[in-house]
Amino acid sequence: MQVKERKGTMRLSTILRHAAIVGTASLTLSIAGAGGASASASADKTLSGSCSSDPKGFSGSARYYFNGVGRDVFTKFTYAIGGRAGSKTDVAIDVYSDKNNAPDTWWSGWSTDKAKVGTKSVTVSIPASSKDKVYVKFWVRWDLPGLDPTCSFQTKRI
Repeated sequence: MQVKERKGTMRLSTILRHAAIVGTASLTLSIAGAGGASASASADKTLSGSCSSDPKGFSGSARYYFNGVGRDVFTKFTYAIGGRAGSKTDVAIDVYSDKNNAPDTWWSGWSTDKAKVGTKSVTVSIPASSKDKVYVKFWVRWDLPGLDPTCSFQTKRI
């Protein structure tokens, strides 16, 4: 009888251990699934800025979070183009680390040469070291007859 009780106890503990593992896995999936890449202990933060060339406006924002492993992870970029834009208006967005007196480190970026007037969001995942101050550079060149006006800005460093 002792063997059966032990077997039953072991079976129950195994079941509880498996339930805990499955419960943890589904909790992790539901956190990651609910907010995309925002499974972090801290809330998402946004860096933003704007510029204009003539009366044409351009603005952008970068959503990011700290993932607790020494990285800031940029998860979404939004940009808005004002004025007229031709069929090949260029937009470039890049994430950098400020290295003080050394050249800044480029982590990654996104670009298109087919942007149109209006607001567009791009979902990405660009990790950058949180040991350094990071920032985002936005750049646009309107595709218009004659000279193509440009403007750019960078966000504050975090």
